[in-house]
Amino acid sequence: TGTHHKTQYNNNTIIIKRRDYNTMKKTLSAAALLLAAVMLAACVGLVSCAKKDDTQLRVAVLNGTTGWGAAPLISRIKSGESDLNAKIDTYTAADLVSPRIINGDADIAAVPTNLAAVLYNKTEGNIRVLAVNTLGVLYLIEDGETVKSLGDLAGKTVYLPGQGSNPEFVLRALVEGAGVADVTFDYTYSSPDELATALASGKASLGVLPEPKVTAITSKKPTLRVALDFTEEWKKQTSAPLVQGCIIVREDFLKEHTALVKKFLDEYKKSVDLVNSNPEEAAAMIAEAGLAGNAAAAQAALPRCNITYLDGEDMRTALNGFWDALFKLNPKSVGGKLPDDAATAPIK
Repeated sequence: TGTHHKTQYNNNTIIIKRRDYNTMKKTLSAAALLLAAVMLAACVGLVSCAKKDDTQLRVAVLNGTTGWGAAPLISRIKSGESDLNAKIDTYTAADLVSPRIINGDADIAAVPTNLAAVLYNKTEGNIRVLAVNTLGVLYLIEDGETVKSLGDLAGKTVYLPGQGSNPEFVLRALVEGAGVADVTFDYTYSSPDELATALASGKASLGVLPEPKVTAITSKKPTLRVALDFTEEWKKQTSAPLVQGCIIVREDFLKEHTALVKKFLDEYKKSVDLVNSNPEEAAAMIAEAGLAGNAAAAQAALPRCNITYLDGEDMRTALNGFWDALFKLNPKSVGGKLPDDAATAPIK
């Protein structure tokens, strides 16, 4: 009362001056605020107060070069070195991966860059490209010494591993860009394996193959050689890298699990870095993951596989240039229309 505050404690009355009581209240309030601030800082710094995302990430990769960058990550998940909650499955062909993305059975996939555009259009924008993971892996193989430049293809027949795929689109763009006419495209052999066999047996003398088929076939038959590197030819015409493989994510999954996708990208980039810095170790992991026949073959092919991690504006510039070139040749190669900027927008 007045200038004092009374309180009962074990039947005794303790009298505290109001001035001291108010000071005590302020001190306790300040301490409580300080404690709350410390707890909030701990939450932000350790991300321990946020609800943990226990969703298992489902990733689909091809057993060709577009999947090789994931090999160290596969190994780290298997050994428990990585705490990324992901299941990475490998497939032998891109047409096996497409329905899994479309139907929602896979969240992230490594696919050819033209297929990323096709899927973006087919799903009405439910696809986003996260990064380019493979530059040019296509080479013109010749049994002989007649082809030194694109101009030397005039009047010749070039065998392609199937019709309506990246090898055809890239070669057609290069030939057209170089102004070379009278080149015959032959699709007798529907797969890289079939074409490699034909080149080895002498049934074909000029053919387009990707790595690691190039290294495998040229090591077995000495008269076969790399006549043209399509990555270098593309740079000469466009001043941009030839981009042939990329990582995509379903847009609906990204919106719900942004942090998980970012964590995957961090882990995947480390995986790619190891492939490029330690090819011997990476080759063993590639073979162990079932992405190549054996480690020796993988290590021999790696220098020409151009495994990379390209994102941001560099990725957008390279991809848009590639898609534009394909669209001019054949709109169907990118799904009928060019993807808009949302297809390559950075994650926020």
